[in-house]
Amino acid sequence: MIVSQVKQWGTDTFIAPLLLLGGLVLGYWSVFQRLMITWDSGDNSYGYLVIPLFLFLCWEKRDSFRFGQFSWSLAGVAVTLLATLLLLVGEAGSMETLVFLGIWGCFVGITAALYGKRLKVLLFPLLILLFIVPLPAFLNRTLTFQLKLLASYLAAGMLRVSGVSVLMDGNILDLGVSQLQVVDACSGLRYVVPMLLMSLLIGNFFLASRWRQAVIVALAIPLTIVVNALRIWITGLLTVNDLARFTEGSFHDSIGLVMFLASGALLIWLALLLRGGSPAPPISLPPAESQQVNPLRALVVSLVICALFLAGGWALPRLQATQHVSPPRSSFDSFPMQLGPWQGTRHFLSREILDALWSDDYVSASFVKQDSGNVIHLLIPYYTYQGTRHTAHAPQSCLLGSGWAVLQTKERSFPAAAGQDLPVTTLELKKGQERMLSGFFFLGRGRVVTSPWRNKFYLVLDSFTKRRTDGALVRAEMVVAPDQPLDAAYRELAQFLSLLWQELPAYVPGDEVGNASK
Repeated sequence: MIVSQVKQWGTDTFIAPLLLLGGLVLGYWSVFQRLMITWDSGDNSYGYLVIPLFLFLCWEKRDSFRFGQFSWSLAGVAVTLLATLLLLVGEAGSMETLVFLGIWGCFVGITAALYGKRLKVLLFPLLILLFIVPLPAFLNRTLTFQLKLLASYLAAGMLRVSGVSVLMDGNILDLGVSQLQVVDACSGLRYVVPMLLMSLLIGNFFLASRWRQAVIVALAIPLTIVVNALRIWITGLLTVNDLARFTEGSFHDSIGLVMFLASGALLIWLALLLRGGSPAPPISLPPAESQQVNPLRALVVSLVICALFLAGGWALPRLQATQHVSPPRSSFDSFPMQLGPWQGTRHFLSREILDALWSDDYVSASFVKQDSGNVIHLLIPYYTYQGTRHTAHAPQSCLLGSGWAVLQTKERSFPAAAGQDLPVTTLELKKGQERMLSGFFFLGRGRVVTSPWRNKFYLVLDSFTKRRTDGALVRAEMVVAPDQPLDAAYRELAQFLSLLWQELPAYVPGDEVGNASK
């Protein structure tokens, strides 16, 4: 009786695949919850459509791909093990994107275990499934910022051709009667990733040639820019003709959806042109291999993969704050508001900003130097521990989101106390006629780190070797005076950071915080 049940387990029953999926969901339910929270944001809501699309693409192959015939390949165990390690590293290093990639890798591991070499037939559905992983916010903002400026530039040209006087100042279009700030939500560039997804699907359904499919995918981003320039142009025309009420609320959202659908329709038309009117030939699938599967191997592979899921799910919460050391420190409530010639005024952040900052303590202040008139805005969030939704993140995405264009990014060394050099990532930014210098570095556990990626690496390392992930982001921004040379502005920023460095050891614990090192 037991032998026959084991044989049935490894042949034509779907009990084992359901067990694998159940183990994945049970082990990583907290990760799925976080993934759905991310999908609930406006830019990532397309994520809810990805799994149905994946299932549909698999269902399309039901007649030629024997989904009920399993290979129980040991390669699936190896893929699942690597995905589990990726997930744990992402959790330890507070890299949520790696955690979500680990979930996708677990799906790939299940598929590899079930179908072995036949996995290559399902590569495209698995590629589509990869879209469950949202882009990191800073990468999304960095990629779309220049696209947003291009859309604004095209829209400004179209408005001038239409007889509307417009002055473009960064991502702000001054129409005289009103100003339009082209942010991601109203430029339509939040549809960049969904457009890439749509272009892949259109290429798959309408075109057989790989190069033609690549052309359709390559056209997705330029088409998004052009179509959304049209949207900005329409918004500008409505505004100058005293019809601004039609650019707000549900009508505004409807225009975005219509433009997205129009882009999809245009991509389909382009695909039909590339196809030349002839239908795409059916893709021949290799027949399922007729081989005898060892039923014991099927049972072992299933149990090992499920054990990996449950072990990974058990380990995740144990990488969080309850297992980490939180060294003593002074509260930022006592942070001095006088740093040499710089006189500070403390600010308090709103609840909305604090929720996005995730910090356990912070200081926010504006420091003024009377003789030069320069003002430096200081923000230092501190974290007693760092996890995927409780971590310091580089300020580029915030600056880009507020309309600043990055002209240059460079790592510089500023003089610190006792003849030491302090490494700082500096950014030269511009918004309209305003110029700003920004400097930041990550500080924690005896290290100064300028690279966000290197900071993540040390978070993983110190999580296991020191049982510590505490640390802070030190961020200072200074608006450059209209007639002030950049060299002089950098000297002012360097002086401030040197004075600031002397105060930090009391508030950000480290092995030897005074020894700055990259």
